[in-house]
Amino acid sequence: MPRNSHARRSLLAAAVAVTCATIALSVTVLSGPDRPPAGDRPPPPRSIGTTVTTADDRRLHDAEQRLLRDCMGRQGFTYRVFPLGDEPESTLFPYVVDDAGWARRHGYGAGLRRQRESLAKSDPNRAYFAALPADRKAAALITANGPSPDGLTVRLPGGGTMRRSDRGCVAEAQRQLYGDLGAWFRSSIRVGTLRQILRSRVVADAGYQRSLGAWRRCMGRIGYAFTTPAAARAAALSPVRPLPGDREIRLALAEVRCAVESGLSRTARRLDAHHDRLLAEEHRADVETRDRLRAAALPRARRILSGVPQA
Repeated sequence: MPRNSHARRSLLAAAVAVTCATIALSVTVLSGPDRPPAGDRPPPPRSIGTTVTTADDRRLHDAEQRLLRDCMGRQGFTYRVFPLGDEPESTLFPYVVDDAGWARRHGYGAGLRRQRESLAKSDPNRAYFAALPADRKAAALITANGPSPDGLTVRLPGGGTMRRSDRGCVAEAQRQLYGDLGAWFRSSIRVGTLRQILRSRVVADAGYQRSLGAWRRCMGRIGYAFTTPAAARAAALSPVRPLPGDREIRLALAEVRCAVESGLSRTARRLDAHHDRLLAEEHRADVETRDRLRAAALPRARRILSGVPQA
């Protein structure tokens, strides 16, 4: 389930609310980890991915960050390497919160969200970029992103296209790490977008809808009238009137209880794996290209992180 990552983010762009999909596609610098890596195993073959941040994800991210830092430095700009942040709560629990221990500690994750926002505000890249004169800000963006979002284009599985530059330090860093920049961009972006398609298929599945009905009735017996877990999450984390911490935790624990009693958690996991396999087969060429380039990049990442000069 993408990391892809599958989207996600850069401070150089975020500092001025720039939304061009260049640094944003490759550099996660806004948040630090709130849970440890879940292991050193890559995702299984022909899967669109996993929500778990692995040691290999971090290794690739850190290597790309160092390459970006070095490239920006050669052009006279300062860039600080930032660790890879973990997935947001909506990705950890895409269908329903079903971990009682996590819910008891975090509710729906409002506190973790505040931590990420605080960390983003203290990011030295943001402060550095904000202090640059206007002409240097423009030059920094061009140096990082390239002069225009041209050179790389991908047609997305759900419709539409995405474009970004094949020049600039982000492109250079990914080219050095993954070798074939065009193939990496197209395959990683296409596979990354499949996660939303996967979720749509799961929640539309008749099996999910049956379990959702049982979940809804369970929540009603406890005293909550939410029609879906997403509605409960939205109410708890409302930007206008969020629930107080104790009520957030009580609601999250009720959701966990009903996720288990209704079978919704079990059904969602089964259907997620089922539709993941189907989507991976439908987009087999992209999945295999992504996995091949990622596997080939890992030895390069280890050399970069160990300080061994690149050939």
